[in-house]
This record gives sequence, structure tokens and C-alpha cells, in this order.
Amino acid sequence: MQFTVPFGKLNLQFSVPSKLDIAFTGDMRPVAPISNIKKAIHEQLDYPIGTPSLGEMARDKKNIVILIEDNTRHTPLQDILPILIEYLNGFDVHDSDISFLVALGTHRLMTQNEMVEKIGIDLYKRFRVFQHDAANYDELVDLGYVDADGYNIPVHVNRIAVEADLLIGVGDIVPHSDAGYSGGSKIIQPGVCGFATTAATHIAAALLPEIPLGMAENPCRLGMDQVAKKVGLSFILNIVKNSEGQVIAVFGGDFIKAHREGIAIAKLAYGVKIPRLADIAVVSSYPCDLDYWQANKGLISAYFATKPGGIIIFATPCYEGLEHNHPKLRDWLKLTFRDALAKAKTIRPEDLEEDLVAADIAMCNARIREKCKVFIVTDGLSDEDIDILGYVRFPTIQSALDEALRLSSGSDLGILPKGGISLPILSDEINGNIR
Repeated sequence: MQFTVPFGKLNLQFSVPSKLDIAFTGDMRPVAPISNIKKAIHEQLDYPIGTPSLGEMARDKKNIVILIEDNTRHTPLQDILPILIEYLNGFDVHDSDISFLVALGTHRLMTQNEMVEKIGIDLYKRFRVFQHDAANYDELVDLGYVDADGYNIPVHVNRIAVEADLLIGVGDIVPHSDAGYSGGSKIIQPGVCGFATTAATHIAAALLPEIPLGMAENPCRLGMDQVAKKVGLSFILNIVKNSEGQVIAVFGGDFIKAHREGIAIAKLAYGVKIPRLADIAVVSSYPCDLDYWQANKGLISAYFATKPGGIIIFATPCYEGLEHNHPKLRDWLKLTFRDALAKAKTIRPEDLEEDLVAADIAMCNARIREKCKVFIVTDGLSDEDIDILGYVRFPTIQSALDEALRLSSGSDLGILPKGGISLPILSDEINGNIR
């Protein structure tokens, strides 16, 4: 049998011998897109979940800041933002009262071309557009600390967000390995926060007994919610897409209540039924292909779908290499999970030299490579990168699969073509309180 998986803008093909049993192919539930996205957005702005209408909230406001995602995320902002702006204009909000702040978290700054591609040339020219820079401490305001489930979290937030008199977050809801799901308060934390705040919430996820992919309530998400309350996130507009990237639902209003309703739809849209764990899993990082920092989301999906001692074949372009802004990641990647866990417990989030955000990524990797052998097909990672990650490079999926067949005594093969957004759900967990 012939199969293909995405590899950035390409498709990679491989042949599966008849002696292998296909455990799963990564199919997601087909969900029809919204027929009228403008109508759906207006309904959520006029009749939101847990807040007054956005029009009422925006009345007489002179400093409205709209938080938007960067180019590592895939919300169709060129479709959504003009509708949101037109709505606000209808309540006597002038363009001069509105600005955009790109919630980059600890990611690199976007280029001008990337900004134009993200929001469109019209909005880019028409409005003030700022980018959050977590490394520019002059831009951050210290709001003290919040407590989330026993975790003490320093709150360092971009001044533009803090000084807004109406703060709106726009994004989408997909499974996420730290926050459970993206969306909601995540546009604030890590979106517009400093390294210390992000370190505190993310290491809370890393210290859990298991990676909290799809876990709607976990210490990382609770920390994000507390930070957003402290900052004063007024309103969210979150969408959910189907596996083809089409908008299937819109949720507006309170950043906790609206977000949690959206999670229920996201779980249905991105859930992949896993009848049994695979001995060998082929996974693409698509659509999270920019660098390893993003691409590891696909690997985490495969981690939940593969037997202990199994083999994961990981196809990922990693166009921009291993990471940006986190040089300590390489040091953390060299540690076993046990050693990284012990070290992380001794470090305060404010210790930026040690970088607990990088520790979180590295600890996910350690869990994976200590459970499974990882074969990688990539153009963007160097041999040194792959050696530090603990993987084995192959030129093609086919050559990796041939070697996996030689090494594996099992016969179950699983395929996750869109691993970056997949939520594996074991058949015996379908009706339970899963991750």
C-alpha cells in the first residue's frame, strides 16, 4: 500500500508491505465549515459567552489593543480581523483608537513581509502594529505574582497590553502539549509576557507525571488564566478549525468560559481514534513545520500513539533549524528526563540564565526518546542538532521504515499525517476523562 504525509509544502510517499497491520491512519472527524463566518463572528460579538457585548464594552474606549498570533500559528486573521474592525467602527470606535500587538511569546520577531502576510497589507498600513519582544525588559511591567495551584508565578507583561483600556485576544483552539489546548489566556501568557512568567507556567507542565496534551485543566493552563486575570484580558475571539483548516466554530467572550466551550469542539475536530498503540508510527509535524521548537508537537502526538519500545518515524522540515531565542535548549537536551527533572526543581523561574522554558521542551523530548526510538527525516536540522536530540537521521521515510521493520518484532503501523494538530484518543478512553 502507498501512503503520503505532508512535509511542509511537499508530500512524501512511502510503501507499506502487506505484512504490516495498519493500526490507524490519523483520520480526523469530517466537520463542515461555517457557511457565513461574518454572521458567526457577529453573533459572538453581540451575544458573547460570559461578558456584555463587545460593542457595549468598547463604547468610549480610546486605547483598544487587539492581541494577535504570530506566524507559528494558523488563525485566518486576514478573514477575521476586518470583520472585527468593522464591528468596532460601528460603535464609534475610530481607527486611531485601535492598535495590534503581536503576541510572540518567546519566539523571534517577525519580518515586515511576514506581518503583511499574516494580517494583510490594508490593515498593516491602516493601523499601528507592535511586536512583543520578551527580551526587551524596558517594555515589560512587573505586576507582582499570582498563585496557581501552589505555583508562584511572576507576572511580567508588555506595557502596551497593560495600558490598554480594552484588551482583546484573537486566536484559535488546537491541542497543545503544555496548556492542554491553545487559545484563551494563552494569548497573554506566554503571548505578551517575559521569560520568567513563561518559565513558571511551562515548567509546571513539565513537572507533571505526564505531558498534558489535551488536558483542559492543568497547572500550566491555570497559571495562564491567573496571569490573564491579573493583566485584565477583557474579551477573546477564538475559532476552531477542522482538519482541512476551515473554520467550523467561533467563540467570543470571557477568556475562560468561552475558551472552555471551544475546547469541546476542538477535541471533536482534532481527535484521532487510536484502536491500539503502534509498534511503528510515521508522523509528520505538519502544520507546525517552522523549527523544532514548533515541530515537536507532532512528535508528542506520536508519543501518545506508540508502544513503549516502539519506533517513531518523524518527518519534519524544520525550515529554521532547532530553535530561536533559547540557546540553553542544547544543554537541557543532553540530560535524561530524571536528571532534567531534578535540576528543574532547583531553579527559580526568574533565573533566566538557566531558561526553564527550554527545559520544558527538552523534558518532553527526553520522555519521548526514553519511551521510543526516533528516526527523523528532515532538511533543516544539522547532524549536531539530531545527535543532541538523540534521534537517527534517514534520507527518506521509506529508508527509515525499512530499518524500523528490520528492528521491530511488532506488526502494527500507525500514521499521523497532521501530527502537529492531532489529539490521539485511545479507544478505551473515548468515553472517559482523557488527557
